[in-house]
Amino acid sequence: MAKSTFKKLKRILCYVDLNKSSASLIEFTSQISANTGAELFFMHSVTDISKFAGFYVPHMNTSSLSEQMIGAAKDKLYAICTRTIGEVDASHRIIKEGDPLNAIYDVIDENKIDLLVIGHEFTTFSLFGGDYVQKFLKNPSCPVLVYPVTGE
Repeated sequence: MAKSTFKKLKRILCYVDLNKSSASLIEFTSQISANTGAELFFMHSVTDISKFAGFYVPHMNTSSLSEQMIGAAKDKLYAICTRTIGEVDASHRIIKEGDPLNAIYDVIDENKIDLLVIGHEFTTFSLFGGDYVQKFLKNPSCPVLVYPVTGE
């Protein structure tokens, strides 16, 4: 039997949906990071509404609304992290605009992530992106740990 090689975890990415279960996901991932000594990043993606708004409301300027959504997501991610595990450096709290799947791939590549921890409720339906967790699992770019959550 061939000897298994396990790459030491250096960087972990926790994808956070910003729902009520996010705190338990953040705490769980923080414990993994503490036990392995890996650097920990948190991220969330905000839907790019410009793709949808022009279809329904022609000539609508969505840039201001997008900025507000990104700002609110940054504030909420900061609040959940701070309340759950304490201060997290701003460079380790990432907000991306666009499809969650593509945003996750981008952050994994940009930060050389060794493990993705992602919360998932297996009974949810997403209006904008379908089930991005199952799509990612079909073509993962790094090892993935799926943490069961309740979407509240």
